[in-house]
Amino acid sequence: MAAKWGDREARRGDILDAGRGLLTEQGYAALQMRDVAKGAGISPGTVYTYFATKEALYAALYAERLGEFVAKIEPLCESLADPEDLFVAIATEYAEMYRVYGRELDIWAVLAGEVDVDHEVGGQLVLAAARAYDLILRTVERMRIPGLGAQIDTGTVVATLWSVITGLADNFTSVRHHLHARGWDETVRLAARIQIAGLRTLEAVAGAGTLEAEKEER
Repeated sequence: MAAKWGDREARRGDILDAGRGLLTEQGYAALQMRDVAKGAGISPGTVYTYFATKEALYAALYAERLGEFVAKIEPLCESLADPEDLFVAIATEYAEMYRVYGRELDIWAVLAGEVDVDHEVGGQLVLAAARAYDLILRTVERMRIPGLGAQIDTGTVVATLWSVITGLADNFTSVRHHLHARGWDETVRLAARIQIAGLRTLEAVAGAGTLEAEKEER
């Protein structure tokens, strides 16, 4: 049922509900403002008074979904002690979000001003992304994941892990999933083991280099 006339917040919710339904069921191509208006029980012109472009509506929905993503992984970041299990859990949650949202809008393009979105909506999207990044950064620091020696920057480690997670999500939510002989669970577990093993190796190499330098100083 459409919101009562004059209730802007409720009407905005109707628009978001309609847009979310189209995205989830039919994908980004189906997010047409005329269809959103029909689903919300209002005119197309009214939709544009809330969201100036299709991209702005999409950004608002993406920001909302990122908030849900953070809410889901936050307890995992607090409770899981094994970095491999945590990688798998976060990657799995992210892939579900990426299936609908991640492939169509680059948050960094919003930051750079390359995508035309309302300032408030763009700010919400960037803030939601920052919350996700900060949560994972704090978790990596708290868990002291192997590889976080003095010579290895935590932010770089997080960026690398996030790139792998994004790549996995992109592969398994596109036609490229046909290239994989194994399913998601097995592949993401293998990726987690490779990443953690690589960090351990980097830490060992960095540590050996530090010891050698100290010997030379003596």
